[in-house]
Amino acid sequence: MKSDKTNEELRYLEYFGLEYNPFPVAPDNENFYISEHIDQILTELVHGIVARKGFMVLTGEIGLGKTTISRRIINILEEKGVETSLILHTFYQDVELLREINKDFGLYSDSLELSDQMKVLNDFLINKNRESKNCAIIIDDAQNLNSKSLELIRMISNLETDREKLVQVLLIGQPELMNKLNSPELRQLKSRIIIKEEAQPLSQNELKNYILFKLNTAGNQGRTTIATGAFRKIHKYSKGNFRGVNIFMDRCLYVAFIHNTTDIVKSIVNEAHRDLNQTEQKRGGKTFRFSLLALLVLLVGGAFYLNLFPKINLLQSNTSTREETVISGEKREAFQTADTQVLEEKIQKKTPIPEAIVNFLSAYNLSEFAMPFFEAMATGIFKEVADSIYTKTGYNMIQLETMPEHIKSRYGVLSISLNKSGKENHFLLWRPTIRITKFYLGYRGEEIKRLEKLLAKVNQYLYYIDGIVGPRLIMALNRFQEEKGLDVRGFPDERTIFLLCNAQDVVQPVTNSEITKKIEAKTANEQ
Repeated sequence: MKSDKTNEELRYLEYFGLEYNPFPVAPDNENFYISEHIDQILTELVHGIVARKGFMVLTGEIGLGKTTISRRIINILEEKGVETSLILHTFYQDVELLREINKDFGLYSDSLELSDQMKVLNDFLINKNRESKNCAIIIDDAQNLNSKSLELIRMISNLETDREKLVQVLLIGQPELMNKLNSPELRQLKSRIIIKEEAQPLSQNELKNYILFKLNTAGNQGRTTIATGAFRKIHKYSKGNFRGVNIFMDRCLYVAFIHNTTDIVKSIVNEAHRDLNQTEQKRGGKTFRFSLLALLVLLVGGAFYLNLFPKINLLQSNTSTREETVISGEKREAFQTADTQVLEEKIQKKTPIPEAIVNFLSAYNLSEFAMPFFEAMATGIFKEVADSIYTKTGYNMIQLETMPEHIKSRYGVLSISLNKSGKENHFLLWRPTIRITKFYLGYRGEEIKRLEKLLAKVNQYLYYIDGIVGPRLIMALNRFQEEKGLDVRGFPDERTIFLLCNAQDVVQPVTNSEITKKIEAKTANEQ
């Protein structure tokens, strides 16, 4: 049974071209998405710790990524040489909490005397200070700490030299943490808070970037398209909560997998929402049906009591029902027979492959793909055919709904109406000079430099050519896709690369010095 579930999971991931589940419920520190708001939080808190500001607080509702942020802060601090102690389990209180803090610093003492544990910590911090090293204590789920433990934290934050704090303290918790800190008995602790940050839900635009980032990091390569209306629905149902988005998107992908599509539209999102809320709906439905049944019993009983019903010939009624069932069954069999005959006639009458398709593929010695191409016209999904052609020849099959005239004159183009939509689509074969398989925030590569230069040529990217995927490059790519009527996937797919490489009126390559001048001119105009 377990192996069957594993195989199903593998099929689901393979279908979307994913190397792993991009939307896990557990915190994913390795593939961390940094929105502008999270970047601001990280910058403020890391600066506060490095600058030895003393006491800091980060609050936020459940599922807004506080634990992931704390682990990211730990990674950054370790790179900066800051000694850290991270406490994730706040069921430790009072002296036990202090002992756990010491343990995470690598300090061991079996004593449960507050003075002993405080001396161990103080000696350690003084030694680190002599080595010019900074130290930080980060406590997650701090809303669970009692008043006595929070007072202990205040005492720890008081450890200092004549000029600076020996240890920096960051408390991370739900909004209830601030309620505790606002209590009169903790006013001294509250007065020491230098930096206070609050985690916020994703905005609609941030949610879109987050989903595309997670998909492309996991290897999706833009295969999955998400409609604008679907993004709005996902934001509405998840309320921009990171954990909620992950749970919801995981279900959306599974529903799309069941329906054999890589396009996530509003209907897919609505079905995923129904699935996730099925338990509550069933419970509510059962309550309603039970109440309705009880009401009907009372009404029928009252009617019989008052002699409101005439005598009923139950036998005659049953006989009539059986006759109707037999008649309806005969009709159904007749319809089924008729459908089978129609289907057999369609099979016998094989529709010939249009000559235009045969001639188009024959020109590239790809006649064996004529039938698969023709069959794909029924669904409008050409991915399997395109992948097979690329594997054999290295040609990308480019499919566009609108074909610019300057491209028509340059390439052999097949224009044909699809059976599913009835719209005319245009196909051509093109051997790419650049192929991008990885594209997510922070990714670095020579192919990204080439992409930046291509976007610079069409005046979409006016920043430094550094070969690193950043927010500005993603925005430039999205603008270009939107301008050309392509699906905005947050990934430079084959069609995007093709249109960039074959852009009309391409300007001369832009150098970094020229970009600097453009940025300065743009800044001067804005001022």
